[in-house]
Amino acid sequence: MVVLLHLVASTVSLASAAPARPRGPAPEPEEPAGLEPEGPTEPDADKSQDSNAETEKAKPEDATEPAPPPDESTDEAKGRGGGEHPVTRRPTPANQPPALGDDASMGGALRSDAPPPKDGAPSEKKKLVEDLDVRVVGSVAFGAKYQSWPNPQGDAAKGPNVTFERIAFGLVGRYRGFVVNTDYRIYGKYGTLHHAYIGYRHKDVFEIDAGVHRVPFGILDYPSHNWFETIPYYLGLADDYDFGVKATIRKGGLNLQFGYYAQAEPPQFGSTSNSARYSYDIVRTDSTELNLGTSSPQTNEERHGGVARVAYLWQHKGDDTTEIGASGQFGGIFNRTSRRYGNRWAAVVHYNGWYRRFNVQFEAIYYQFNPQNPAGQPRTWITMGAWDAPYRVASEGFIAVANVGYRLPLPIKALDWIEFYNDHSILLKRNAGCSKSTGTPFCSSLLTAGKSTACLC
Repeated sequence: MVVLLHLVASTVSLASAAPARPRGPAPEPEEPAGLEPEGPTEPDADKSQDSNAETEKAKPEDATEPAPPPDESTDEAKGRGGGEHPVTRRPTPANQPPALGDDASMGGALRSDAPPPKDGAPSEKKKLVEDLDVRVVGSVAFGAKYQSWPNPQGDAAKGPNVTFERIAFGLVGRYRGFVVNTDYRIYGKYGTLHHAYIGYRHKDVFEIDAGVHRVPFGILDYPSHNWFETIPYYLGLADDYDFGVKATIRKGGLNLQFGYYAQAEPPQFGSTSNSARYSYDIVRTDSTELNLGTSSPQTNEERHGGVARVAYLWQHKGDDTTEIGASGQFGGIFNRTSRRYGNRWAAVVHYNGWYRRFNVQFEAIYYQFNPQNPAGQPRTWITMGAWDAPYRVASEGFIAVANVGYRLPLPIKALDWIEFYNDHSILLKRNAGCSKSTGTPFCSSLLTAGKSTACLC
């Protein structure tokens, strides 16, 4: 059982628009939501009627009516809300990513529109400031758990304890069609970059981002309901962040995403040289990694990968939706010892449906790593690393994911709903002598509607 508490640490706005309403942070990453402009205050009806005649008399003959407010019916004026896991609504469908990309990890809210000026058309300087919206955001997380299993040393069960989870800070902003989004995190003894990118968005049709961002593969945002995710995450096939360029095209229910990634996100600081990162990638192993999950050195790393994802979302009665899609990726594996390139590829078909309060997810993935190790090193496994800890994975296999969740609304002001779920994933390894791996978290998660988030599992 684990309880996680997230608190917004700081929020500083440089926008000249009206103050944004507070919004709670998403559990894991996550994305600013657009706010509706504050409408003008309507005058009292009785007083308005009494004063009409006096107003007409006092009005100079050469006075003119003030210019009407600018038209706010365009997509750019309205702005877009959204986020990876909104508190009061279901997660944003994969074909409708948030206004500033797909990273809603620390909460905060942005707006690209501002109330029209009362004195007619604004000056160029005012217009420049009104179009600019920049926000510094952050969060702090603590974890409380009751552990009923023995620790790695084989001692007795650890029991209850409270630990520091992370502190995160970043910058999110928009200037007309341009966007920026960054998130840096410190987890106890190591720190890592979660995402950092700049981009350009044209209405709700096209967006291009460059930097470290999520690789579009399979179910987005997460093929899971739990804090620890499912097996694809641990093979770099879900919730993976790499350095490259990504383009998104949306037309009705159709969503197309294409990306090129030069390399994995760079490791940060920790006890290991290459595994201090948020998402799992192929890593080199040296003296800092050995005996922490692997005992054999390898010098492989990800280079030059391409990915494509196509999905279609059907809207049903009410808020019910069904999404079906397919993704594929192909890239290189460079070995620094042999100075040769191997390759890696993966393909997935997915299904993600929301029906009333139920969420059903299915994925079928086949993957293969083909490293060019020097003579004497086996090619049946490869080293993956994240969270400051490397480990070995089978170089080829089939992954099946089947998840179901149910959200029960709560009649409590502080809490919106509680979610019960059963996430199951299995890895069937192709190589002889490898046993299958399974993962079945069964628990519930609880989200609050305020500035904190609690998860129970």
